[in-house]
Amino acid sequence: MTRRVLFVNHTGELGGAELTLLPLAHRYRDSCVVALLQDGPLRQRLAASGVSVKLIAESARMLSVSRQGGILSALGAIPSVALAVWRVARFAREFDILYANSQKAAVVALAAGLVLRKPVIWYLHDILSADHFAVAQRRVVTVLANLAARSVIANSTESAAAFVAGGGNPRLVTIAPSGVDPVPFDLVSPTDISSVRREIGMGDGPLIGLFGRLCPWKGQHVVIDALSRLGAAHAMIVGDALFGEQAYRTALLSRAEALGLSGRLHWLGFRDDIPRLMRASDVVIHSSVAPEPYGRVIVEAMMARRPVIASLHGASAELLGARYPYLVHPGDPAALAAAIDQILSESPARIAHLVAANYERACALFSTQRMFDEIDRALAA
Repeated sequence: MTRRVLFVNHTGELGGAELTLLPLAHRYRDSCVVALLQDGPLRQRLAASGVSVKLIAESARMLSVSRQGGILSALGAIPSVALAVWRVARFAREFDILYANSQKAAVVALAAGLVLRKPVIWYLHDILSADHFAVAQRRVVTVLANLAARSVIANSTESAAAFVAGGGNPRLVTIAPSGVDPVPFDLVSPTDISSVRREIGMGDGPLIGLFGRLCPWKGQHVVIDALSRLGAAHAMIVGDALFGEQAYRTALLSRAEALGLSGRLHWLGFRDDIPRLMRASDVVIHSSVAPEPYGRVIVEAMMARRPVIASLHGASAELLGARYPYLVHPGDPAALAAAIDQILSESPARIAHLVAANYERACALFSTQRMFDEIDRALAA
C-alpha cells in the first residue's frame, strides 16, 4: 500500500530548498500533498506540475522570526507556532508520514508528529551553527528532531556534522545531496547563449554570473568589490531579496554606484531560465561569507559546464573536490578578483578539461536520481 506523504514548507517563495522540493513532490504527486505556511510562487509551480497544495495560512509573527533572532523573539513566536502545529496536525491526520523541508517547517512538523504519533522526516538544508542560527533556534529544532524524527536527511556532510555537533542524534542522520537535473543545461543552444548578451546589452567582453537570493551572507558585496578591481568584465546578478533583506539590495546598488560600476552590473532579478543564463556566463561565482550548507549554484555551474569560483568553507570542497584550484578565501575581494582574472586568462583547452571533469563529477554525485534513491529509502523505512 502506498504511503501518503505530507510535505511541509514554511514559505511560498522560491529559494534553494524549494527548488529541491519541486522535483521531489512531483515524483510523489499521486500520494502527497504539499502544505505551505505562506503563499507565493512555489504554490503555482507545484500546481502546474500536478502536485496538490494545501495553504495553511500562518501568522506573520512565526514566519518573521529571523535566523539570528534571540530568545525573546523565539518566545514571542510561541503562540503562532502552537497555532501552526495545531493546524498542520489537524490536516495531517490522514497522512502516514510528515516531511519537513525547512528549519521552520521542521519545528511545526516535528511537534505535529509528536501530537499525532506519526513518523517525521526532516530534510536538513542548513548548517545549524552560530554563523546561521541563534542558540535558541538550534536547540529547539535539535531537541524536537531527537524526540520525533524518524530520519534527518542532510544535504551535505557539513550539514550532517553540524547537526550532530549541536546535540543531534547521529543515528538519525543520512546524507542525500540536493539533486540537480543536467538535462535543462544540456538543451541550451549557442543561439540561446548569444541571446543573453543581446538581452543585457553587452558585447563580447567577459561576463561573470552571480546567482542566488540577495542577502549579506551570500556575499554579493564581495563580488561587486572584486569587479572594481577588474578591467572590462561585466557581471549579471540573478536573484532578489526574499526574506526581508531589501535593505541589503539597496546597499548593493549604492555600493555599485559609488564604485562606478553601474554600467557593468546587470540586475536581472528572479529568473526561471537559469540554465540559459548560466551557460552564457564565462565564469560563475559562489561568494558566500558564511559556510554554505550545500551550494546548489555550484552544482548548477558544474552541470552547465562553466568554470566556477567558490568560497573555501562549508560544502564547497565536498562538491568540487578538495583539490579544485579555484576555491578562494571567503570575503576577500582581492583573492576573488585574482581568481577571476586567472580563469579568464586560462587556455580554452585547460577550461574545457576543467569543466568536463566538473560535469562528470556532478552527474555522478549530485543528480536528482541519487537524491530520489536516498529519500525513497527513508520514506519506505
